[in-house]
Amino acid sequence: MADVQEPWKNLASKAEALGLKLKLHIEQERDDTDESAEPGETKAVIEDLGRRLQDAFESLGAAAKDPAVRADMKDMGSLLKDALADTFSTVSTEVGDAMKKAARRGDSGADDTVEDTVDDTVDDTGNVGEA
Repeated sequence: MADVQEPWKNLASKAEALGLKLKLHIEQERDDTDESAEPGETKAVIEDLGRRLQDAFESLGAAAKDPAVRADMKDMGSLLKDALADTFSTVSTEVGDAMKKAARRGDSGADDTVEDTVDDTVDDTGNVGEA
């Protein structure tokens, strides 16, 4: 089962690194010099929020043009594809094995169902394993 978890760990690691890069882009673009809003003024707070959102979208746009960010996004797409493929392959194998086991049990015990067989292959932590 470790084989299936490794691509997901790689994807999470890459997503974390990308998140840090995006955070840096946003921080670089942020203009903290405009402190014209007085505390307690609703209109000023809303306008400030609007400016900050606009700044955030502009910095994300700039980040999308950054070659390092683009490369990370491409790598994440590849890692996601690999993780999904590995997971679906493992699940397919486990379900196939469970159905074969259910078919064998069908000859000796009519009370067993495919759901019972699949439940038997999941341990207490939710990991799929041998029954």
